[in-house]
Amino acid sequence: MSEHLPARPDERPLHPTQFDDELRARLAALDTASDTHATGQRPDNTTRAYQADWKTWAAFCAQLQIPTTAATRGTLRAFVDYLWNREKRAYTTIDRKLAGVVVTLRQQHRVVVDPEATRAARELLKDYRRQAAEDEEPERGRGKAPAMRLDDLRRIVSLCDTDIFGIRDRAMLLLGFSIAARRAELAGLRLRNIRDDEKGLLVDVRVSKTEPRTVPVPFGKNPVTCPVRSWKAWVTAAQITDPDRHAFRRIHHTGAVQPHGLSPQRAGDLITAAGLRAGYEELFTGHSVRSGLATEARRAGKDRKAISAVTGHADGSKVLDGYMQIVDQWDEKDNALIGLGL
Repeated sequence: MSEHLPARPDERPLHPTQFDDELRARLAALDTASDTHATGQRPDNTTRAYQADWKTWAAFCAQLQIPTTAATRGTLRAFVDYLWNREKRAYTTIDRKLAGVVVTLRQQHRVVVDPEATRAARELLKDYRRQAAEDEEPERGRGKAPAMRLDDLRRIVSLCDTDIFGIRDRAMLLLGFSIAARRAELAGLRLRNIRDDEKGLLVDVRVSKTEPRTVPVPFGKNPVTCPVRSWKAWVTAAQITDPDRHAFRRIHHTGAVQPHGLSPQRAGDLITAAGLRAGYEELFTGHSVRSGLATEARRAGKDRKAISAVTGHADGSKVLDGYMQIVDQWDEKDNALIGLGL
C-alpha cells in the first residue's frame, strides 16, 4: 500500500475499516510510541493522581463485579453516584477521577470511551452539585488554600531556625513565594534551573501543570526576606554542586543533607509546619505561597500580564482569579466602594 497521499484530488481517502493489517500495525506502534512520550512529559504528581483514580475505579468495578474496561454510560454514571453519595467526594475530585479513568483506559488498555458516555456522567455530576446548592449543603472539599501574605511570610521566615533545617525552609518559602510555586514545582527544581544574574536569579520552572516558565527573581530590600540571599545561603550550607540534583533536599535528623530531593507532599508539609511553628492556626499549604504572591501583586497594582508571567497562567486566565484573594473587606484595595466618593 502506498504511503503517499492520493495523487488525484478526486480520489477519496480510505476509511479506517479499509486499512490493511500492515498499516494497522504501524498505526498501533505509532500510538504506543506517542503514549510513551506523552507519559514521559507528564508531571509525577499527575501520574500519581491517575494511578489513584484507577485504583478507585478498580475497587468500584470489583463491587459491581464488572470488568474495568466496561466504561459505558451506565457504569460511568454509577461511578459518579458512588463517589458523590457513598464516598462523599468533592465535585472537583470526582471530575478529575473521571478524566483519570478515561485517560488510563485509552493509554493502557486501548479502550476509547464514548464521549457521550463521559458527557452523561459529567451532566449527572453537575446535577448533584446543583441540587446540593439548592439544599444549601456546605461546599465539599478543603476549599482554597489560605494565601500566605507578605506579613505572614515575613513572620514565618523570621522564626525559622538558624540551623540547616531553617536555612532550607527559609530559602524554600521565599523562593516559592517569588516564583508563585506549586509544591510540585518546588520539589521539581534542579540546581541547573536556578541561575545567577547580576540583578538576582533566573529560575526556570520546568516541572509544571502550566507551560514552563522562567521567572526573574530580583534581590530583596530586606536581607532577612531576600529570596536571592536566602537561596545562596542554602546552596552554600548544603554544599550543593551537582547541577542535575534537586535544589531542595531531604535532611537527616543529624543535620546531614541527603542527595535525594523532596517529594511534592513533603515540600507542602514543610510549608505547613513552618506556619504552625510561627503560631498560625490556619494551615498554610503548598499552594499558599502561590496564592500569596498573586494576591499581594494584585494589591500592589501590578499588571495582570506581569502576574501571569510569574504564575505561568495564560494572559486573561480565569483560573488566576481564584488565586487573587480578598484579604480585607474594609481595605481600600479590596473594597471597590471605598474611595468612590459616596
